[in-house]
Amino acid sequence: MGRKSNAYKAGYEHGQAAGSWVFDGNSTQETIRKVLKGFDDGDPEIMDLQPSPLSGEWAGESIPELSERYGVDLEEDEIADQFEQGFADGYWDEVQRSGKALLGNQATLLNSRKG
Repeated sequence: MGRKSNAYKAGYEHGQAAGSWVFDGNSTQETIRKVLKGFDDGDPEIMDLQPSPLSGEWAGESIPELSERYGVDLEEDEIADQFEQGFADGYWDEVQRSGKALLGNQATLLNSRKG
Protein backbone atom coordinates (compact mmCIF):
# COMPACT_ATOMS: atom_id res chain seq x y z
CA MET A 1 0.00 0.00 0.00
CA GLY A 2 1.41 3.43 -0.95
CA ARG A 3 1.96 6.34 1.37
CA LYS A 4 -1.15 8.08 0.06
CA SER A 5 -3.25 4.99 0.70
CA ASN A 6 -1.81 4.73 4.20
CA ALA A 7 -2.64 8.37 4.84
CA TYR A 8 -6.22 7.92 3.59
CA LYS A 9 -6.68 4.79 5.71
CA ALA A 10 -5.29 6.49 8.83
CA GLY A 11 -7.52 9.50 8.21
CA TYR A 12 -10.55 7.28 7.67
CA GLU A 13 -9.99 5.43 10.95
CA HIS A 14 -9.57 8.65 12.91
CA GLY A 15 -12.60 10.15 11.16
CA GLN A 16 -14.71 7.17 12.17
CA ALA A 17 -13.61 7.60 15.77
CA ALA A 18 -14.56 11.29 15.70
CA GLY A 19 -17.88 10.53 14.02
CA SER A 20 -18.77 8.04 16.73
CA TRP A 21 -19.15 10.93 19.18
CA VAL A 22 -21.86 12.79 17.21
CA PHE A 23 -24.83 10.78 18.48
CA ASP A 24 -25.50 8.85 21.65
CA GLY A 25 -28.44 7.21 23.34
CA ASN A 26 -29.76 10.62 24.36
CA SER A 27 -29.89 11.98 20.80
CA THR A 28 -33.46 12.65 19.71
CA GLN A 29 -34.91 11.29 16.48
CA GLU A 30 -35.42 14.89 15.38
CA THR A 31 -31.73 15.73 15.85
CA ILE A 32 -30.55 12.57 14.11
CA ARG A 33 -32.88 13.13 11.16
CA LYS A 34 -31.80 16.78 10.90
CA VAL A 35 -28.12 15.80 10.75
CA LEU A 36 -28.67 12.97 8.25
CA LYS A 37 -30.83 15.15 5.98
CA GLY A 38 -28.42 18.06 6.32
CA PHE A 39 -25.58 15.84 5.19
CA ASP A 40 -27.59 14.59 2.20
CA ASP A 41 -28.46 18.19 1.30
CA GLY A 42 -24.93 19.52 1.90
CA ASP A 43 -26.30 21.98 4.47
CA PRO A 44 -23.32 24.13 5.57
CA GLU A 45 -24.55 24.22 9.18
CA ILE A 46 -24.47 20.42 9.34
CA MET A 47 -21.27 20.06 7.32
CA ASP A 48 -19.55 22.35 9.84
CA LEU A 49 -20.05 19.66 12.49
CA GLN A 50 -17.05 17.85 11.04
CA PRO A 51 -13.83 18.78 12.82
CA SER A 52 -10.76 19.45 10.75
CA PRO A 53 -7.97 17.25 12.09
CA LEU A 54 -5.14 19.45 10.82
CA SER A 55 -6.58 22.93 11.36
CA GLY A 56 -5.02 23.62 14.72
CA GLU A 57 -8.20 22.85 16.65
CA TRP A 58 -5.94 20.99 19.06
CA ALA A 59 -3.97 23.95 20.40
CA GLY A 60 -0.28 23.35 20.85
CA GLU A 61 0.04 20.41 18.47
CA SER A 62 2.39 20.99 15.57
CA ILE A 63 2.24 19.12 12.26
CA PRO A 64 5.15 16.87 13.36
CA GLU A 65 3.27 16.05 16.57
CA LEU A 66 0.10 15.30 14.61
CA SER A 67 2.13 13.21 12.15
CA GLU A 68 3.42 11.15 15.03
CA ARG A 69 -0.03 10.80 16.58
CA TYR A 70 -1.65 9.73 13.29
CA GLY A 71 1.29 7.67 12.04
CA VAL A 72 1.71 9.43 8.67
CA ASP A 73 3.94 12.25 7.39
CA LEU A 74 1.53 15.16 7.25
CA GLU A 75 4.19 17.69 6.29
CA GLU A 76 3.72 16.73 2.64
CA ASP A 77 0.68 18.50 1.20
CA GLU A 78 -0.42 15.55 -0.91
CA ILE A 79 -0.27 13.18 2.06
CA ALA A 80 -2.10 15.68 4.29
CA ASP A 81 -4.82 16.07 1.64
CA GLN A 82 -5.29 12.28 1.49
CA PHE A 83 -5.47 12.11 5.27
CA GLU A 84 -8.06 14.88 5.44
CA GLN A 85 -10.17 13.26 2.69
CA GLY A 86 -10.03 9.93 4.52
CA PHE A 87 -10.97 11.67 7.77
CA ALA A 88 -13.98 13.34 6.15
CA ASP A 89 -15.15 10.10 4.53
CA GLY A 90 -14.72 8.11 7.74
CA TYR A 91 -16.43 10.79 9.82
CA TRP A 92 -19.53 11.01 7.65
CA ASP A 93 -19.73 7.26 7.06
CA GLU A 94 -19.81 6.75 10.83
CA VAL A 95 -22.28 9.59 11.42
CA GLN A 96 -24.64 8.06 8.87
CA ARG A 97 -24.15 4.50 10.14
CA SER A 98 -24.66 5.35 13.79
CA GLY A 99 -27.53 7.74 13.09
CA LYS A 100 -29.43 5.16 11.06
CA ALA A 101 -28.72 2.49 13.67
CA LEU A 102 -30.02 4.71 16.47
CA LEU A 103 -33.15 5.58 14.49
CA GLY A 104 -33.75 1.87 13.95
CA ASN A 105 -33.17 1.08 17.62
CA GLN A 106 -35.45 3.90 18.77
CA ALA A 107 -38.22 2.74 16.41
CA THR A 108 -37.85 -0.82 17.73
CA LEU A 109 -38.12 0.41 21.33
CA LEU A 110 -41.21 2.51 20.55
CA ASN A 111 -42.88 -0.42 18.80
CA SER A 112 -42.10 -2.79 21.69
CA ARG A 113 -43.66 -0.36 24.18
CA LYS A 114 -46.86 -0.20 22.11
CA GLY A 115 -47.20 -3.98 22.06
